[in-house]
Amino acid sequence: MVRLFYFMILCLLVTSKLGAQANIFFDELRHYELNNAAKSIGNLPEEARAQATWRVNFFKDFKIESDQFRSLKSIDKPADNSLGDYLYHLNWGDYYFYITLDQNIKAMGEYQQALAIASRDNDKVLIGEALKRILTLHRIHYLYNNQTYKPYLEDFKANAYDELEEAYYHYFNLILNFKNYNTEAWSSQSYTFLKNYFKNQNSPYVRGISETVFASYFEEVDQRDSIWHYALSARDQLNSIPYGYKGTRLNQIYSFMSRIALQEKNFSAAKVYTDSATANYYNSNDLKFKSLGHYQKSVIDSAAGNYLQAYDESMNFRVSMAAIERAAQNNLFNELEVKYQTAEKEKQLLLSEQEKKKTQNIAIGLGGSVIAVVIIGILFIKNTKRKQRIAEQQRELEIQKTEKILKEQELTTIDAMIEGQEKERKRLASDLHDSVGATLAAAKLQFHHLSKNREQGEFTDALFSKTGKLLEDAYAEIRGMAHVKNNGVIAKNGLLPAVHKLANSASGANGLTITVEDYGLEERLDNTLEISVFRIIQELVTNIIKHSQATEASISINQYEDSLNIIVEDNGKGFDARHLPQKEGMGLSSIEKRIEHLEGTMEVDTTLGKGTNILIDIPL
Repeated sequence: MVRLFYFMILCLLVTSKLGAQANIFFDELRHYELNNAAKSIGNLPEEARAQATWRVNFFKDFKIESDQFRSLKSIDKPADNSLGDYLYHLNWGDYYFYITLDQNIKAMGEYQQALAIASRDNDKVLIGEALKRILTLHRIHYLYNNQTYKPYLEDFKANAYDELEEAYYHYFNLILNFKNYNTEAWSSQSYTFLKNYFKNQNSPYVRGISETVFASYFEEVDQRDSIWHYALSARDQLNSIPYGYKGTRLNQIYSFMSRIALQEKNFSAAKVYTDSATANYYNSNDLKFKSLGHYQKSVIDSAAGNYLQAYDESMNFRVSMAAIERAAQNNLFNELEVKYQTAEKEKQLLLSEQEKKKTQNIAIGLGGSVIAVVIIGILFIKNTKRKQRIAEQQRELEIQKTEKILKEQELTTIDAMIEGQEKERKRLASDLHDSVGATLAAAKLQFHHLSKNREQGEFTDALFSKTGKLLEDAYAEIRGMAHVKNNGVIAKNGLLPAVHKLANSASGANGLTITVEDYGLEERLDNTLEISVFRIIQELVTNIIKHSQATEASISINQYEDSLNIIVEDNGKGFDARHLPQKEGMGLSSIEKRIEHLEGTMEVDTTLGKGTNILIDIPL
């Protein structure tokens, strides 16, 4: 009651033509007292009640697959610039934001309409509600170093009318700076304000989302105790809210906690957190959370030895990522927002200039005689009509110019995105084949050899140990790729130790022995060149294991003043070099492309039944 009394006093200061009852209704929504909000709907204007009822039910249920979104389409649009019209645009903005993957531009348009209605009467309560939606849209869909959120954040700060609104401002200040990787802009003032605010105020939703940001920040600075302190507190705060709207934020914090547990190799805890989020994942239309859930489950299942289930989750992860990529091609939110703000400023400037000239002409007309007034009035009317025609033509040209720029930007962005995705797919496919393929091929042959010699005591134990080591290496390589950290032993020790390790791992498969000889490799080569050379040798060794039936092989690496010479030989069955396969694949054609990229040459000397010699020269 005390809070309501003070808020009613505040309404007298911030109320507008839309009414104090609207402010009371939104205050109940802000504090998630939805039953009280539902009771206050009867005090709203009749044309606003249907939209307000829908909004309360939206916060209560928040079930994407329910009828609540379809029911919005049956509500007629109220009169322009009314409270019902404001709620109409706010609700449709939420519809486009939550129900679809690629309608964020439409969502922004609806939120802008709501903001314009609230700004017309300088209603701080309604301005704040519209700006929260706009800033949330910026929080979810952003580009690195994009600054389009800043004008809205400044407007929100200027219109904050109580401590809760100030808390929201400091939350957005932290999350948007954090989203843009601007760690220097991490405001100690905002962090301190929120910590002190939560000591005396019971705002579980604001506290839950703010402490989620705190936990993410302390992950960046690697303070493990603080990570778990804020993550667990955020979870408890959100769980204390008895309504469905908390669901997406619970997805976020449970996914975060699962990821931290996986970093710490605490797979049992990771499974608990992932399972806690599962119901929310599949009741949500947010594919990012679903995709993250599939990935985390695949890692957990793999660690538990459930490889088939891990494979299924991995495939689900790839499918959901593909859907996100398709949606991203249609989501030009940030680029369009920049164009929108620029166009709005130019429009305001043009209108201001027109008003200025119009006022000057009127002042001149009033200063003359009656006859002069009549003459000037006629000329003024003609001049005004002519300027209106010119202004309309200019506006049409500006609209056409803006549409052209947006269309060109859209096509350019889509082309660049598709090209980048294609390059990334090719790189990942090549890395999986080159790195993991060789290790798994060796493990397969070791296992085959083991099955033939499983009765031979100590020899069998050694094969078990070596096969297990190979499988462990394969797992480590896959896990390393998932974290985009797979530079391997090359980055740490150099090319030669990596080749020795490769030869040692491959030796023993089907009785194969691989030796390594070197000359002139006293100093490290360029890291990129070392990785490329290692991948080439790795692919050649894979071919020997899989196809040659050789018992002996050798790798010779010689560095001269201006070239690097590589010779890979085996005593296997060889092949007919005149009938090499011409299709694009992962064999010699792939190796030739790598060497051509390095401006090198490759010669293949082979005869059926007499082994194979491959000579490679790469300029330095």
